[in-house]
Amino acid sequence: MTLTIGGWTYSGNRFTVQPLGYDEIDTRKGYTAQKCRIGALLTAAEWAALLGVYNTWRDARIQDPDSVTSNSIGTTVNVSANANGVGWSFAGWFLSAPAGEQVGMYIEASVELVNAAQALEALQLQQQQSSGAKYFFGTWTVGGTTLQLTRPPETYQDMPNLALTPSGASYITGALAATKVREIEGETNAAGWAAIQAWVETTVATEPAVGTWFPVSAPKATAEAKIVAGARADVYTVTMSVGQVR
Repeated sequence: MTLTIGGWTYSGNRFTVQPLGYDEIDTRKGYTAQKCRIGALLTAAEWAALLGVYNTWRDARIQDPDSVTSNSIGTTVNVSANANGVGWSFAGWFLSAPAGEQVGMYIEASVELVNAAQALEALQLQQQQSSGAKYFFGTWTVGGTTLQLTRPPETYQDMPNLALTPSGASYITGALAATKVREIEGETNAAGWAAIQAWVETTVATEPAVGTWFPVSAPKATAEAKIVAGARADVYTVTMSVGQVR
C-alpha cells in the first residue's frame, strides 16, 4: 500500500485504515467525490512532514475565492493511493486537518482528502437544487435589453380621485383617465444593465411621443454571482418604472 500527498510519500505496513472511499454530499443524486481517508502509525519525522504539507496547503487555500462562486478548485495537493488492487490519483482538498495521538513510539495519525474537481461539481449541483425553481412573468424589452420579469409589472398612476360632498355624496376630481405604468423588476446581465442606463439618458433628453414609454423613476440594480450550467454568471436584477405618454 502506497500513499502520496503532495511531496509526502508513505509506503509501509503500518496503515490502520483502508484509504479509498467517497465523500457523500447527496449520494441518492450521485453527489459524491472520491475521498482518501488515511489512518497510519507514523514516526515523528513522518508526522512532521505530513503537517508541513497541510500547513503549506492551508496558508494558500485560505486566500482562494469561494470555489462554488468562482467555479475554480483553487489550491490543491496531488493525491495518489493504491490499496487492494485499486489506485486513485487526483488534485485534492483536505477534508480534515491531520490529527495525531501518541501510541508508544508511533503517532497514530488520521487525515482525509477529497477529489477537488468532483467535490466542486457536486457542491455546485447541490446549490442549484437548493436554490429552488424561479418563476418569470414574461419579458419586457427596454433600450434593446430583454428583461426576464420576476413580478407582474402592470399598474397605473394619475388616477382620478373619489371625494365626498358635505352631504356624503361621491364626486370625482381630476381627469377621467389613468396613466398606464410598468413597475419593472427583471433580470439581465451586465451588458443589459449598461444598455438600460444608456436608454434612460437618451430618452429623458428628448420630448416623448404619445404612446411611448417614458421613465418615471431612475433605474436601480443589484448584482449576484450565480452558477448557471456549471459556470459563473453575474445576474443583474433591475427595478424601474416607466409610464405611457398620453
